[in-house]
Amino acid sequence: MLSEDLWERLNAPGFKARAYEESELPCPLDSDVDAALAALTDQREFELLARYTAKNAVGMFGMYAARMASLAVRLKEPEPVERGLLAYCLAHYSCNGKFYWTPPGPRLLRRACALLEVDAEKYFKGIPDLVPEYSRNALFAFFEQGGESSGVEGLLYVEGEDDGGFRFLRKPFTADWDG
Repeated sequence: MLSEDLWERLNAPGFKARAYEESELPCPLDSDVDAALAALTDQREFELLARYTAKNAVGMFGMYAARMASLAVRLKEPEPVERGLLAYCLAHYSCNGKFYWTPPGPRLLRRACALLEVDAEKYFKGIPDLVPEYSRNALFAFFEQGGESSGVEGLLYVEGEDDGGFRFLRKPFTADWDG
């Protein structure tokens, strides 16, 4: 069960997904999301967490998934991939799969598995039973469709580094309207 203080931090009215995406890795919000994920024990709790963090869930859990892809490669450890996939499922479930942007998490997590030379299928298909079938199936479908086919560049990401080490970095958007 989540503490009242943790609920408040997860529902922060000033949350900005882009600022979270670009913040230091790891950061305090990562720890808050870790604590929320660790507290999940069944589907009811999963659904409650998605419902009661709804105003921030897509951006927060979606960006957390992308951040965990970077952290997994940085640490040379696949465990953050598992947490990232679970967080992605929360983002997916919270908006009934109707994203207003293409969440980078699954593709970056799959690329992280490739960089770590671990079996991505094991992680994508090893989602815990507490995730509702709707979101689990969406993740399975992504995997089965070969979700990494266009690489991270298709999401405007590059493999790079920040002060802490490896990181998937978003390329700046530049449009060449005349070319």
